[in-house]
Amino acid sequence: MPVSKLSILDAISDKGASNIFKSIASLDSNSEILITKLNLTRKQYYSRMSVLLKAGLVKRYKGRYFLTAFGKVIYDARVTLEAKIDDAISNYWKLKAIDSLEMPSGDETDKVISVLIDNEEIRSVLMKQMLSSSPDISEAANQNDPIKKSLVTVPNRR
Repeated sequence: MPVSKLSILDAISDKGASNIFKSIASLDSNSEILITKLNLTRKQYYSRMSVLLKAGLVKRYKGRYFLTAFGKVIYDARVTLEAKIDDAISNYWKLKAIDSLEMPSGDETDKVISVLIDNEEIRSVLMKQMLSSSPDISEAANQNDPIKKSLVTVPNRR
């Protein structure tokens, strides 16, 4: 039975299943250790473990649970996503300030973003969104303006 994005997200978004998933990723443990360590009832543990197994994220071998190759990829993606969310949260008020400003010029917005946001990845996301949603840039694209070419060729620094 193929897994879906929704089943994966459902499995890793449940707090109990998420804690089990993280614990298995960090060390190979048997059921008794995980149940005790995570302070879960047996029913809570096995129902959440069932979700992880059905999603193809973990497998059982000789009484121990391990991440599958698929589970390792999902775990890595989850760690990356959590880091990005943490970065966005740490810049929350700066991002709210940018949202509250009504600047007619893209250059002004660019300057404000450059001054307020230290995180290069967040700055890159904002600049990309600003370029794609700017009406002036859309008009330039429709007229084959040379400005469009210079905007498109701006490298994405990662």
